[in-house]
Amino acid sequence: MRIGLVLNILNEEYQISIYKSVKKKAEELGLELVCFQLENINFSSLSFASHFPAESFFNIDGILFVTSVIVDGYKINLKAEVERLWGKIPVVSIGQEVKGLPSLLIQSDASMKQLVEHLILEHGYRNFLYISGSENHHDADMREDIFKKTIEVYKPWYPELNYFVRRGWFSEHVASIALADFYAENPDAKIDAIVCASDNMAIGSYKFFQMNQNNQIKECAVTGFDDIPQSAYVIPSLTTVHQPLSEIGEKAVTTLFKLLNHEKVPKKSFVESTLIIRNSCGCKINTDEIQRDQNYLVEMQNKYIQSEQFLRLVSHFAQDINYCEDVRSFKNVIDTYVEQLGIQNFCVLSFPIIINEASPFDFHDFIINPLYIKRNGRVFYEFNGNQPMTIANFFNKYRDYDAETPDNLIFKFLNMGNSFSGLIFYDANDQLLPYLCTISISITQAIERINSFELNKRRSEFLESEINKRTRELVEANNKRMEVEGEVLRISEIERQRFSTDLHDDICQRLAGISMLCRSYSKNEEGAKKEEMEELAQLISQTLQTTRQYAHNSYPVELESLGLNKSINNLCNSFENTTGINCKYEFKIKNDADLNNVQKLNIFRIVQEALHNVAKHSKAQNACVSIVENSQNICINITDDGIGINSTRKNKAGLGLNSMQYRANQIGATFKIRPNKTGGTCVEVRI
Repeated sequence: MRIGLVLNILNEEYQISIYKSVKKKAEELGLELVCFQLENINFSSLSFASHFPAESFFNIDGILFVTSVIVDGYKINLKAEVERLWGKIPVVSIGQEVKGLPSLLIQSDASMKQLVEHLILEHGYRNFLYISGSENHHDADMREDIFKKTIEVYKPWYPELNYFVRRGWFSEHVASIALADFYAENPDAKIDAIVCASDNMAIGSYKFFQMNQNNQIKECAVTGFDDIPQSAYVIPSLTTVHQPLSEIGEKAVTTLFKLLNHEKVPKKSFVESTLIIRNSCGCKINTDEIQRDQNYLVEMQNKYIQSEQFLRLVSHFAQDINYCEDVRSFKNVIDTYVEQLGIQNFCVLSFPIIINEASPFDFHDFIINPLYIKRNGRVFYEFNGNQPMTIANFFNKYRDYDAETPDNLIFKFLNMGNSFSGLIFYDANDQLLPYLCTISISITQAIERINSFELNKRRSEFLESEINKRTRELVEANNKRMEVEGEVLRISEIERQRFSTDLHDDICQRLAGISMLCRSYSKNEEGAKKEEMEELAQLISQTLQTTRQYAHNSYPVELESLGLNKSINNLCNSFENTTGINCKYEFKIKNDADLNNVQKLNIFRIVQEALHNVAKHSKAQNACVSIVENSQNICINITDDGIGINSTRKNKAGLGLNSMQYRANQIGATFKIRPNKTGGTCVEVRI
């Protein structure tokens, strides 16, 4: 069987103590263990990271849930809320009661009360400073409540009892800052004892006094809570409340094991805490403790040397990986330091894209890229072809390389804020656990940097391809423009030739005829007769009308005087009268004055040319000219119900089609010729 342990982060003794006891008991029972460090996971928003370790990822059979991982005051009170995270697999809660789940609880009310009574009755302390834990934290709230109630119980007998409360967030550093702020705000405060909600904060209080020995701040009694291993060896040794973390870890594994084997387990199990009286409260040091302190000094010297070596190694690792700009150098640095640390199993996996809280997330298709894989001392430079795969597939393949050896793996996200870059798996000696948490930060930064380089490279390649594509388009457009301009020049030359021919063959001939008649009439001594003058006047009138028509074809003067609407209306009427084709006309523009003269002229010419093509080629009975305005554009449609335009003619456009296309381009309009659904052709122009 494989079980999961969900806790906060393995860089402080409370979490490490639970992990060590769970690991020990799991090995005794032949269970595989995967430890999930859900650092700073916001359960209130149920981010995707909160769903680890879902059964679909790791084939987890059961979960041990240390409720101190919950942040932002989110309360998991019901079994249904747990199932919403991890599905319907057995879960045992550690530290906080969850209805419907077996819950292991530490009874510490009595011990906390005994501690406060000891300080009041045995030592006569009256002025207290209480340093609480994290805001909205179940254990922190409970301990603070017991402290305050005990003070209030004894206040009738000791009216001078007084206390202040500050928040230390279960951190050495924050507790030290909280003390500095308190004494800055209350320089004359006379504190007899500082009661801390954790040993870490008590040790932080020690450090505050050591750093402020010359500031006339009087040292006082200090007590802690948890009884972590360091509490017995600090000087003076720490009076605290012993939380049986080893016992509760082992008991949690046993409970889950029974649950997996379908045995009955109690809904709630309690483990009693005990008050540990040492020296920090003011009690005297006995002979046994003096000998213990001497032995401890030797042990501490050895640990200090080892710690210095690890810290130096972590520092060198951070420096080396900071220079990595590609995956290859990244793998080399990881491999070098993993080997030096003696770690046999270590994996670095990255996400193909950066996932944030708002990203859609499919648990079954969650994809990762294997960057560095080491399994039982063997490095896999090619793991499944280094192809992206789901986290479940990866974990199964990773186990298959040595399925006979039980694993005790630790899992941690690689994230910067709410941006997740990947994750790591490893197992290591217990003393390495806090340093690996620090190393994971450097790995995260390196992956972010490599991803940034890769992203910039892809962007550059994309921009280069876009530039090349745009250059080709510009070359093609320029070639097309040159072709169109050449076609326009040819059209213009043909138009000039046609105009010249019309003038020569029509107007000139008419004028020559008029001239001949005039000379003939001038030779008549009796003068021209009435019917001869009427004939002459009719010829002059016809010539004038023809000349006007030529002038109109050259430039429609009425556009300026009548406007676009009436000019095209006249054009349609003339088209209908001369061709016999019914021509419907629709004009729905609020104000054609919004169109400039160039636009009006080109619209007129396009309609004129389109109607000319209808008359010449379509064999239509009906035509329609529509000019309509909407919120986005002006649409001009010239449609007919004729034989339509075939693809061969469309692909080999003549002078008229090229002329319309050119005029549309001149006014920034789109130009399309398409068949009507009901037959015939539609010329469409959109401005």
